[in-house]
Amino acid sequence: MQTIVILDGPDNTGKTNIGKALSNDIGVPYFKNKDEHRYFLKDPEYFIHAIRYVDTYFTSYLETSGASIILDRAWPSEWIYSQALHRKTDFQVLRELDDRHAALGTRIVIPWRSDYSKVKDDYAQVNDNIEKIHKLYMDFSEWTNCKCLKLNVDDENLSREISEIKEFIYK
Repeated sequence: MQTIVILDGPDNTGKTNIGKALSNDIGVPYFKNKDEHRYFLKDPEYFIHAIRYVDTYFTSYLETSGASIILDRAWPSEWIYSQALHRKTDFQVLRELDDRHAALGTRIVIPWRSDYSKVKDDYAQVNDNIEKIHKLYMDFSEWTNCKCLKLNVDDENLSREISEIKEFIYK
């Protein structure tokens, strides 16, 4: 059975730790794009090109191969951050990706916190907009056609988080 999970949520909510632990637990490969930070401020157009050319290509691979993957951020980040940071994007491609992933049965997990006051990101733009980013993730969960789990991570209990995600994936 193909399993596609996207962990996508506000910064510093444990996506990487959760993704790696979930990967080890269920035996599905984990992937995080190491280039996202290199281009975040330097070339904001990187992200619109990524959804248009990389994400569509990779989605085609998933559709034809039946491969399973756990993604630490993907095209949902572009939906959120383009709006939060007033960056140009392509909502038509985002809708296409969303519909294709819904057809694949992709599950999106959105880790979130009740309070971001102690969260400090490397980028001032993220820190200045963290509440807006959180709200946009909640809006995204209503916009997407994929099934979403909004996962509160206040207690940072990785065992509970993995258990809830597995129940969500396999129910």
